[in-house]
This record gives sequence, structure tokens and C-alpha cells, in this order.
Amino acid sequence: MLIVYPNNFLQGMHGTNSRVYQLVSAFKQLGYNIDQFGYENFSKDSSFVGFDKTNSNRLISNLYLYDFIKGYNNLNTSDTVIRFTDRVKRKLRRSDANSNTKYLQDWAPDGACRLFNEIIEKNIYDVVVVFYTYLANLLKNENIKAKKIYFMEDSMFLQQYSWDYKNNPSLTLGKLLDEELDRLKFFDEIFCISYDEKIMYEKFIGKEIHFLPHIQPESIQKANTPLETRKWDVMFLGFNNPFNVEGMNWFVKEVYPHLNPKLKLVFVGSATYELETTHSNIDIIPFAPDLDEIFDNTKVSICPMFRGTGMKIKVVESMAKGIPIVCNERGIDGFPDKMRCGCFVTQDPTEFAEYLNKLVTDQAFYKNAVSEINEYYGMLFNRSKYLKDLKDILC
Repeated sequence: MLIVYPNNFLQGMHGTNSRVYQLVSAFKQLGYNIDQFGYENFSKDSSFVGFDKTNSNRLISNLYLYDFIKGYNNLNTSDTVIRFTDRVKRKLRRSDANSNTKYLQDWAPDGACRLFNEIIEKNIYDVVVVFYTYLANLLKNENIKAKKIYFMEDSMFLQQYSWDYKNNPSLTLGKLLDEELDRLKFFDEIFCISYDEKIMYEKFIGKEIHFLPHIQPESIQKANTPLETRKWDVMFLGFNNPFNVEGMNWFVKEVYPHLNPKLKLVFVGSATYELETTHSNIDIIPFAPDLDEIFDNTKVSICPMFRGTGMKIKVVESMAKGIPIVCNERGIDGFPDKMRCGCFVTQDPTEFAEYLNKLVTDQAFYKNAVSEINEYYGMLFNRSKYLKDLKDILC
């Protein structure tokens, strides 16, 4: 199997990396030998420096890296990392990567396509897996014999419109959607993390899309630190993207004034670099090497978010740990059942704070919330079922 994912998912740091890590672990469990095609100098939050150390369990057999700044010419190798660079110092911007695109971003410059085709030609892959339609033009080569699979983690046309519409008056949802649907035609099968988007895209493309929510290891442990000794009452977790930053600052501005001042909060992740104001009872942890330790010391998790698509991995991870969640409506995106998922959902800042205050002070209310979370998680996130689905469709 060759997976096409631009970032170093072994770094963790944000939800999509966690999602890819769990999927790759599942592929490995199904018996696949897995290579990765990735990009160096692509994102400030991702680097493949030291990849061999983080890949010590050989989850990835060979890593093929296209240097997104320098392009492609010379081959340099180091253990499992195969780097392709050249002497050209011209920086390629994502929006300029391929002149054929009109609206939807294209992360497949000519050099990356050339490298990708060489990798495909010299290796015999049964399956090629892609994670963003921004990368789909890598598959234009009609000689690819492998089964081509797309994992839809987000709706790219909706995401890009949210980012760019203010700066591009000619941009419309229809133009972006048309291009995304064209790119979906490259794939033999599509898996979708969000049940909402599965239903929507099935209507667009007229073929079945497979629902595959975020799957955690069967061995995952519930938060086991006694409730009364947990360090934090409320946890926010988010990397530095505009939707997390917007929600985090809304929480501090609108919700925090209604909170019990005795509550202890922790904000985790690179989104905290964009925190506009803070308070003495909020601990700030921009990077946590061990999130399990944070979860084990948290009573309630929050997901303040007003925009975004897909499924919120931090919500699923909190569920897996048996931690109640208070969120806005976007926090339960992707779940088939919005009314009985066990989360406390509100757009109102006062009500948001009231849920938190009650969960921390009312033990019976908290215990019932944990019970509902555990019941829904056990019903929806059945790893064995989804592994069987993957095996049946990929093989």
C-alpha cells in the first residue's frame, strides 16, 4: 500500500494526524506493507526530520519525500527516508502548484507528479490511499493499476470556501464543488469520516460512500485518575487553525465570564499561540508530548467551534476516555445521531458555562453524562466492525 499524505502523521499534534495514524495502524493489522508519499517544507507544523526515530516500529516501510520548496531532481537516501530535492531555490506556493486548477487548491505540482509516477512504476502496489482531493491530480496517470482509495476527512470545497471567500470575490461554492467532484472520479472507492458528508456526497456523485468514523485501539484506557484528584476541571485542545482559534477566543470572551471562578482550566495545542486574553486559572500548554496524561487529569472536555467539516477527533478521543464533552453544534459534526450522542450541545455562551459548572459540581449529573458517553461510543466506534469493512473493500 502507498499512502499519500503530505504531513508527518507520526508527530501527532493535531486530529488529522491522529486519524491517519490509527488508519495506518489498522492497515498494518490487516497485513499491508505500507509506504508513504509525503512533502517536506510543506507546513510549518510538519517536518520529517528524525522520521526514522519516530518510525522505530516500522509502521512505514519506505517514505518518499518531495521537497515542496526546492522541487525535484537529485536523489538522497537515509534509511527508510528517500528525499527528492534539487538546486532550484524557487519557492512553490500551494495555490501556484498546478496551473490547470482554477479554484480548488492543487497540491500536485509537476515535480511531485513526476516523482509519484516513478514510485508507482518501480513498485507494485495493490492499493493507493489519498487523504485530500487537493492531492488527487497525482492520480491522473491512467497506467496506475492499484486500487485507488480516497479517505474524505473533510469537505475540501466547504473548507476552502471558508478560508478564501473574503479574499476572492469570484469564488463560489459551486465552482469549488464542481472541481472537487471531478477529482473524486479518480477513485475506485471512497471512505468518509462524517456521516453527514457521506449522505451529501452520495447525492452528488450517485455512488455508495463508505462511512468510517475515527477508530481508536481496542486497548484504549478510560481516564482512570480518581475524579476528585484530577488536576483540571475543563480542557480545550486544538492546533492552530482558524476554526479552533475562533472557537477558543469565543469561549474565553463569551463563556468564561459565566464560569465558576474556582474552576481550573487547561488549554492545550498550538492554537494557544493565538489566544487573545487569558486568566490566572487557565494553564497554557502549547505542545503536550503525552496527551494521555492530560486526558487522565481532565474532568470535562470542550469543543467550541462554529465552522469546519468532518468529525472532530478531539471529541472522539474524549469519548473514548469516558470524559463528558460540552460543545457547539459543529462539535458533533459527523455523528449519525445528534440527539443521543451524549454531548452537551449549545450555541449560547451562558448555557455553555452552566453545563460546565453543573458537570463539575453535581456528581450524579456527571456520572449520568459519563454513562451516556460510554454507551454511544461503544455503539458507534466498533473497531472490529470497521476493520472487517476495510478488509472487504480494500482486498
